[in-house]
Amino acid sequence: MTILNQALECLHASERPLLIAHPRPDGDTIGCTLALRLALIALGKSPRIACVHPLPGNLTHLPGAGAFEVEVSEAADIDLVVAVDLSDLSRTGGLYQPAWVGRYPLLVIDHHKTNAAFGNVNVIEPEAAATALPMARIIEGLGVPLQGDIATCLLAAILTDTRGLRTATTTPAVLRFVSELVEGGGDYLGVMQRTLDAVPYWQMRAWGVVLSHLQLERGIVWATLSLAEKEALGIEDYDDLDLGNLLIQTREAELLASFLEMRDGTIKVSLRARPGYDVAWIAKQLGGGGHKQAAGYSLPGSLDAAVRDTLALLRQELAQPH
Repeated sequence: MTILNQALECLHASERPLLIAHPRPDGDTIGCTLALRLALIALGKSPRIACVHPLPGNLTHLPGAGAFEVEVSEAADIDLVVAVDLSDLSRTGGLYQPAWVGRYPLLVIDHHKTNAAFGNVNVIEPEAAATALPMARIIEGLGVPLQGDIATCLLAAILTDTRGLRTATTTPAVLRFVSELVEGGGDYLGVMQRTLDAVPYWQMRAWGVVLSHLQLERGIVWATLSLAEKEALGIEDYDDLDLGNLLIQTREAELLASFLEMRDGTIKVSLRARPGYDVAWIAKQLGGGGHKQAAGYSLPGSLDAAVRDTLALLRQELAQPH
């Protein structure tokens, strides 16, 4: 039996699945979770969806977004857990309960290169542009068409993870996939206008502060945002500001890093790379994960120490023959 068929068997056998999106949610984890929820409802099932952090404002317009829960009790009436776009179990943000191990099957649907296949069934496609692609195959495998609201949710997933179809992973197959979703009634223009082109005022102000700290060193760009600056702007820890996608627009940058000081004493680091470079190994070495061109991790200690340790590894990557 193929991995895809194993996943379909899990979903068909379940009546009350819990779908978990990752913390500091992006469009891929939210769009895929909502699309799968709608497909399961169409099959007469009763799925629940959860994310430990609130959805960013540019995703709350998606169909079913109001159904997300931020807490799930250990005694929840569920029979399957589905981890959507999560590279490891810690990425549930504490939603996954230790008592569930062995009690409920764990299905993982993801596309992160660093995913270690932590579920009972693992649909992991590291070469996929977004989790939206394996998710679409699963939904179609369930016999549910990629139409209407499901298509809109999947559009949000693929468009956000490819920065509006501008990454190296945007292949002809990805473009055909987007076209099929639009033909199926997906709201392409609405997603572009309300998700990608909808930066709130407070985030614009934060970008201004971050850009005032922007530094460049022979192809490496980085910027920081201290806890004091975050608090002055009213920014919560779950607001990562999409700095990676902002800074990668720097023309001289081959590699970049953003550093956010968190209230728990850690530094959240986001890495981005131009095609041909690889930051996934850096994130994995420092306890995180991701893809060749986009990865991240958290480090204990000060901003200065996080910048120092990260830049040392970025310099190593830049020095490799490419």
